[in-house]
Amino acid sequence: MKKVDFEGFTCFAFDADVSRSPLSDSLNRLVLESSASPDYYARNNFPPNQKKFAHRHLYLLVKDQVICFQDLALRNAYHLRQNQNLSIKMFPGQIKFHKHLYQCIRIRVNDINELPLLISNFESIGIKFLNNKQVQEDHAHVVYKKYVEYEKLNEGVFRDIQNENTYFFSTPHRIEFDQFTAVMEQIKMSCNFNLFDSFLSYLFIKEKVIDLIGIYSDHCDQSRFTEMKEEIRQRF
Repeated sequence: MKKVDFEGFTCFAFDADVSRSPLSDSLNRLVLESSASPDYYARNNFPPNQKKFAHRHLYLLVKDQVICFQDLALRNAYHLRQNQNLSIKMFPGQIKFHKHLYQCIRIRVNDINELPLLISNFESIGIKFLNNKQVQEDHAHVVYKKYVEYEKLNEGVFRDIQNENTYFFSTPHRIEFDQFTAVMEQIKMSCNFNLFDSFLSYLFIKEKVIDLIGIYSDHCDQSRFTEMKEEIRQRF
């Protein structure tokens, strides 16, 4: 069993192309869909044929603002898994879609069979979702919260123990999202670090904030992580 060096609820922030899912019709709710790693797989179509079904994610948009939404959503999700024997993994957050900010729930697409029960349960406690309607694709900004156990690989470099394709590089200070996207694009284009998707991240540990840059890739070359860490340090 791998050693957990630290753990906690982690905030993930990224941009993604999001469109209406065909599931909206059967559920009579607006369901949005995105690929888990659009930038990574779009790079010159390499590696080919890697956009797997399970990499896609769904988003349910909340109709009205709910006080302490993320805590309430997490509590209810734990209750469903413990008492209804569900395997569904969902993560509360927010999404800016067509210039409107919504509270939302992010769900793995391979959990779609459990969606009707999740929707029914959440609406029974007052969390209502947007009804089905036609919407155009949008380049959306997404933020969601997930509990992560971190394994330290070397100084300033960590891995998600539950998802070994997700890595984190610590940063010495807070980074604004616009700066993050611009600089990560420079790193991808100038250093041949292009086989990954990236996100901005942070978590709170005992009165301390740990700022992180995360990457996701099935094809990470860990021998270049020292080089990547130095690129991040210099450019930020």
